[in-house]
Amino acid sequence: MDKSVMFNARLRKSEIDTWLNLLDSTCETDARNRDLVEKFLLLPESITFVSSLENRIIGGTSIYRDRKRSAMVLSTVAINGNYRESAAFQIIKSSMPFFKTVAIRDVDVLVPQNDEPKKLGFPLSLDLEPWTKNIIQRIGFSEVGVLKHCSFSVEPDSFGRPTVWNEKVNEEESSELIWDQSKPMGLTNSLVWLARDFALANGNLWELTIDEYIAAVAGFWQIDDTLCVLPLVSDPLRIGWEDLAAKLLIEARRRKARQMDLSLLGEGQQELIQALEESCSLTSCRKLSLLRKQL
Repeated sequence: MDKSVMFNARLRKSEIDTWLNLLDSTCETDARNRDLVEKFLLLPESITFVSSLENRIIGGTSIYRDRKRSAMVLSTVAINGNYRESAAFQIIKSSMPFFKTVAIRDVDVLVPQNDEPKKLGFPLSLDLEPWTKNIIQRIGFSEVGVLKHCSFSVEPDSFGRPTVWNEKVNEEESSELIWDQSKPMGLTNSLVWLARDFALANGNLWELTIDEYIAAVAGFWQIDDTLCVLPLVSDPLRIGWEDLAAKLLIEARRRKARQMDLSLLGEGQQELIQALEESCSLTSCRKLSLLRKQL
């Protein structure tokens, strides 16, 4: 008997519903924010693939091209549970570039260090499901850092708060801030640029200025009573951690949020977590492994 052959195909933007339906049937949490997933997949640099066996789609991946770092992010994996053990390796590997090029030098992916469930789905949580980690390591990815997704409870404020953030972002200066601060923040990766591009494209990227200079840039996303901050990069020489924490809480309370999630924090932002803990309760802090494959 002939062995079944798996076919891999890249989807057009007009075929996004096919990928969304696959996500719905395989990843309960990641499919929670379907509208946001659709907006992400429709970005010019977002690319989706599906794999079929006997004319039936069994899995797929989405990737994001990061032109800032000349790199790529493996942003989502959706595979039917019956095929994860037998076909996941091939499905994921088929969407990876084989050789270093001018456009792509490495690939980043984020995976959780334990099985603690994530409360926010993709694309506000950028880590893949835990079961993917061993497969990704077999493909040749290795850990290059640890990031965190932290959630805080926010007490309501009866006073009206004016915004201290500016929604008119200077794209060039905000990019310079991210370039300059990524290394000390522990955010030298393509996920931070993915998050920046996504927030900018949807009008959700805000900046904080002090003495007419950008001190911080943040993406603000509100899902019900949760304010998700993605990305978040600051210059500690222009704004201290306690002041930044206070201004984040002002924005959360202004939006009447009861929870605030900072979903992409680097090791250099630990003092911000401590500053926030002095004003509100830390409800969870998930550790995420940053894995990278050099081409």
